[in-house]
Amino acid sequence: MSKRALALTALVCVALALVSILGFDRRIAEAVHASVVASSAVFVEGTHALDVVSGRSLLHSRALSGVLLGGVLFALGVLIWLFNRGSYLARALIFTGGVQLATIAAAFGLKDVFGRQRPYELLGGGDWQHMWFAGGNSFPSGHNAFFWGLFLPLIYLFPRWRVPLLLIPLFIALARIDMSFHFLSDVLASIALAALVTLIAASLLNRWIKPVPR
Repeated sequence: MSKRALALTALVCVALALVSILGFDRRIAEAVHASVVASSAVFVEGTHALDVVSGRSLLHSRALSGVLLGGVLFALGVLIWLFNRGSYLARALIFTGGVQLATIAAAFGLKDVFGRQRPYELLGGGDWQHMWFAGGNSFPSGHNAFFWGLFLPLIYLFPRWRVPLLLIPLFIALARIDMSFHFLSDVLASIALAALVTLIAASLLNRWIKPVPR
């Protein structure tokens, strides 16, 4: 994925998120909730398995679990780089871990600002007119910030493997909507955020980290 593709991804996702907020979020949430695939076992168990494998559910503290993988990748990259300054693996680990950590930090910072309630809270008889700035933590999606923040930098570094690398973050995006934990715009905002952070990091480290040629 090139820098141009990252910029386009961020812009398109922001635009679609705004459109979804203005007219489609509630309709999609209600339609999914009323469908036969709502909270499908595939999505529920799949998300749980990915959380375990990625370390996102290993610690009691959700905040610490969320930054565990990115912290390990970043620290490991720094350690390898100290012994071998020319190691591409070291730079790739630092880049990927750093982007994921920055994406997660930005997402959770925005959660506190917008305070949006989750779909399942509103579908249970909540006040749809006052879903924002209501002490919630739905916007943007933390799960999607975690997985898109991890896989988009990998897709940038290894564009040849972009299709298989997209499978997991796309699964998480669908799962969080299906399980009524997030609106479509929550997911799109996290994708845009991950793309923007990846683009900024790739631009700042342009001479230090390069994608692997196809």
